[in-house]
Amino acid sequence: MTTSRPSTRTTPPARKDTGVPSARVAGEALLRVAQRLERLLGGLAAEHGLTAFQARALRALHDTSSQSALARQLGCTASRVSIVTGELEARGLVRRVAAVSDRRMRVARPTEEGSRVVDAIGAGLNARSPLSTALSEDEVVALYGLLAEVEAAPED
Repeated sequence: MTTSRPSTRTTPPARKDTGVPSARVAGEALLRVAQRLERLLGGLAAEHGLTAFQARALRALHDTSSQSALARQLGCTASRVSIVTGELEARGLVRRVAAVSDRRMRVARPTEEGSRVVDAIGAGLNARSPLSTALSEDEVVALYGLLAEVEAAPED
């Protein structure tokens, strides 16, 4: 189902010669939106006594189990993942269990309380995120496609 909302968006400054936003202007807008989302996530995470990074790690643990995969997803080192996983475990939000593929390995999994916290933060994000409140479903899909292309572009 596609939802349509009246547009309340303002147009960012365009290049004077063509009226089309430059990549720089688009990048700056993207950074401002990312900062806004980070502040929102930080506020919601703080309601549960977490940092934004801890909340992101807890959420990511639903999808991945290896320290290296989690580190890649979060854009940090494996040692940082180990530290944050330990912090979450100490709070009772994560437990370490034997890996299915190799019983000698331990993997982190959210506890029932950890899953409840992830769901609560997710609900808050869904209700208050500009991605949910300012864009239609079709626009979110299109934005995701564009961001996936940018994310997949090779780094210099």
